[in-house]
Amino acid sequence: MQGWAVAKIGRPLGLSLLFLLLLVVGLLVQPPAAYPVYDPDSNGPDGLLLLTEWLGEMGYAVDTTGTGNFAFEQADLLFVYPGAGRFSRAEGERLVDWVEEGGTLVLVDTHDAELLDIFDFSMTGGRSTPRLTQLQPLLPEASAAITGTNFARRLRLPDDSRFVALLAEDAAQARTAAAVRGQGLGWVWLLSEDFTLTNQRLTESRSSAQIVPALLRDVPDGGQIRFDTYHLRESTAAEPGQIGSLQEWAYTTPTGWAALFLFGLGALFLLLQGRRLGPPIQTVTQGRRREAAEFVVAMAGLQRRARVRESVARHHIQRLKERLGRPWQIPADLPDSLFLARLAEANPEMNDDRMASLRGLLAELSAAPDEARLVALVQKAVEVAGEKRQV
Repeated sequence: MQGWAVAKIGRPLGLSLLFLLLLVVGLLVQPPAAYPVYDPDSNGPDGLLLLTEWLGEMGYAVDTTGTGNFAFEQADLLFVYPGAGRFSRAEGERLVDWVEEGGTLVLVDTHDAELLDIFDFSMTGGRSTPRLTQLQPLLPEASAAITGTNFARRLRLPDDSRFVALLAEDAAQARTAAAVRGQGLGWVWLLSEDFTLTNQRLTESRSSAQIVPALLRDVPDGGQIRFDTYHLRESTAAEPGQIGSLQEWAYTTPTGWAALFLFGLGALFLLLQGRRLGPPIQTVTQGRRREAAEFVVAMAGLQRRARVRESVARHHIQRLKERLGRPWQIPADLPDSLFLARLAEANPEMNDDRMASLRGLLAELSAAPDEARLVALVQKAVEVAGEKRQV
């Protein structure tokens, strides 16, 4: 076609561009990663999206520790759920120090051996029970029993445990489901599988949600609540040879870096060639800028054709009353009679003649006169307002 300048691409360059195009498509079109169990961003049955949104609606700042490192020290409350990653001794000691400085730690259905050892408790199986009895006044406004707790795995506390059992299967404290203890300036909560507070649990069995207000008692208004996502997935740092996706190959391996470098180099080469694949685009020149007066005239003509004299009259009545009443702190939304009475009391210069003239002006504007009379009345209202400003 005449006027078109098409770049000629050789076979080697074309194959290279095709390979780079397929590489880009592979990097961009990745299958969505499956959410792990207890992920705060997951809306699946085992996700915690409902809990995070609920906490956010109550005014708390909710976020996660992230997956790069275990950062929790700035939080006021930390939720720790079972995950594929294991806690180290150093991480457990950091948790203890943080709690003693005033943090609130919530361990939910914990299986981690390090946490079980540090906080001196264990998990036990058995038969499931559909209700839990409140042993301590944890929730004074809630029911004495929490139902819908059909899970078998619960807490086992040693006889000399410092934890206080709050919810158990019966008054004899057999198989505890929730316990708490003060440690330094902070608190450690232990919750069984009954109180995972997942999307499914909050939807189907809302009775277990009664534990949430108790967890928040020592969290300041607007405080920081954080979920441990660092230990949800198993770390792959010890297995550098495993590549899970094309995107991971491109970002973490030398050959992937080389492919990305070649792609950038090829794009830079084509850019520097200055070849175009079509005709030049005609630029649109800037026309004459409109003046403010043209906008005013256009709006006036539009209102004139729409026959909105009543709204114009109301506008100028409001404007006149605002200018007259502002020096005397008289609201412009008062009825005309009450506005005039208060204006006469406040302004000693408003004699009977001026009040009569003003009363007649407001009455004529309220009567929605014809177009010519409306223009004259508006001009008179402007003059009255101008006289008031000079007083």
